[in-house]
Amino acid sequence: MAGVRPMGNVRRILVAGSGGMLGTALKRVGQRLDIGVVAPSEAEFDITDERQVRLVVGRFALEGGGPLINAAAYTNVEAAEDDPERAYEVNEDGARILARAARENQMPYVQVSTDFVFDGTKDGPYVEEDVANPVSVYGASKLAGELAVYDEYPMSLIVRTAWVFGPNGANFPVKILESAQKRPELKVVTDEIGSPTYTVDLAFGILGLVGAGAAGVYHLAGWGSCSRYELAVETLRLAGIDAKVEGVTHDVFPMKAKRPLNSVLDCSKAEDLGVTMPTWQKSLARFIQMRAQELGAGERV
Repeated sequence: MAGVRPMGNVRRILVAGSGGMLGTALKRVGQRLDIGVVAPSEAEFDITDERQVRLVVGRFALEGGGPLINAAAYTNVEAAEDDPERAYEVNEDGARILARAARENQMPYVQVSTDFVFDGTKDGPYVEEDVANPVSVYGASKLAGELAVYDEYPMSLIVRTAWVFGPNGANFPVKILESAQKRPELKVVTDEIGSPTYTVDLAFGILGLVGAGAAGVYHLAGWGSCSRYELAVETLRLAGIDAKVEGVTHDVFPMKAKRPLNSVLDCSKAEDLGVTMPTWQKSLARFIQMRAQELGAGERV
């Protein structure tokens, strides 16, 4: 798990996007840390419905309050190219609505963002001060969300992460495992590199930053970096699956949305506050083990 400072006075959190990967992890981690987690369903807490948001956040504030964490997002990178209005409605407008409600109720606010705000052309890890230059609708909508939050509530905490995997959601390691069940040979790109991040570690890290009183932009991702190919090979090794993996370049898989080839994030700023992330290899091993246990004894991962 991530290295985390004491939670200070964080005793309760309100989570938007409770059904997603990060929302699921926040609920699990909150329970482990004995933090009260209020996590309404999307139907009860639609971040694009300002009236509903005001009611949910206002009720939470009256019951004692605490930080509001936005784990909700429109994350379908390909679909965003065809439906930019919906991507911006969720990732920009929804973020602004939540930040406004948090400010009005004097609650800390956390906006979760992405490596996709960068174009991926930098030689080396991205730091928080690097100029954002998204190359997809999804990335542009997430950057617009960051700017909307900063404009609405400058004391907010914006956490950028990358290559997220975990239970209860579509992610790269799970896709590799499922693909290996269907065919003995896989093709995976070698020229996209990033920092794989386990949602459980990300949840611990976010709570650690909140407990440390962090505000502004922070990067929080798994320690180290790898290519998609290396991640696939390690995933299969840990799962004990014998499948051939062929390395190819990204142009073998034409996509509507352009991806940053370099998604590696420098997390030194968070480390200076005492919040550190495990290596992506250790986190991946924990995830594979957890997934095998949840699938049940005797079932292949």
